[in-house]
Amino acid sequence: MTNTTPVTVIVPAYNAAPFVSVTLDALLSQTQVPEQIIVVDDGSTDDTAAIAERMGAHVVQQDRKGPGAARNRGLELAKTRFVAFCDADDWYVPDKLERAVEMMETLGASCASTDAWVVRDDRVEGRKNEPRPIPSVLTLEYLLVSNPIVCSTVVARRDAVEEAGGFDEAEDLIASEDYDLWLRLATKEPIAYSSRPMTFYRVHEGSLSANARFMRGLERILQRIAKQHEGEAHFQNLIKRRRAGVRLDLAWDLIGDGRPDEARKVIREAQQLAPTWKGLKMRLRSYLKR
Repeated sequence: MTNTTPVTVIVPAYNAAPFVSVTLDALLSQTQVPEQIIVVDDGSTDDTAAIAERMGAHVVQQDRKGPGAARNRGLELAKTRFVAFCDADDWYVPDKLERAVEMMETLGASCASTDAWVVRDDRVEGRKNEPRPIPSVLTLEYLLVSNPIVCSTVVARRDAVEEAGGFDEAEDLIASEDYDLWLRLATKEPIAYSSRPMTFYRVHEGSLSANARFMRGLERILQRIAKQHEGEAHFQNLIKRRRAGVRLDLAWDLIGDGRPDEARKVIREAQQLAPTWKGLKMRLRSYLKR
């Protein structure tokens, strides 16, 4: 007899035919199998939907609207107490769902995340968040400065996600809609975190345009939070540090792309945002050593 867990796994998929069978096989091989597996085919032009249907998933097809809209569509169809999000090119270790639900019930948390194994070109490179220590409880303050959460690691109470409003489908948040939701969830209560990697997270080569899009989306998210915490110096300083840190990441990408003048401009913006942040100087020194 198969052991099941009251979890719906929502799999947003776009042209994922080369990967989706691995994702679904890992879900069907869980020590506690999810009650629902919903694959939302976000306008694929390949065999993603046919493969998922053959493997027994509930497949929903829609015109391409982005991963946030696809996850929201899955949320509309979910009937279980918990929901999990797993992109169609990622996959879980065998006891992922059992341990995530156990973690939430033990801690009384409404959302849980874990570290992840980074996979590049079908090779496991290491843990995403190693070697930095991550606390077992992620507060809003912590997440404003650093985001260790990969979407495919998250399991949450369905009612908490719905109460938070689900994923924002705005076009300018397509690269940061998941981070936006974690912040809204953490506004209500902290997110549980385990340093044990329980998801294999496939990384594809990014682009400068994608990184710039993420920065624009993040700016909108942080502006909203700054307005909510107007007059609170602690939160305002955290937000400035986050804005500065993202600019440093973009500057490093610009340097790698042979655009040093643009990188210097972005670095100056970072320095103006957080002139007293010691971490800014440390990161600048580390970049110069690379």
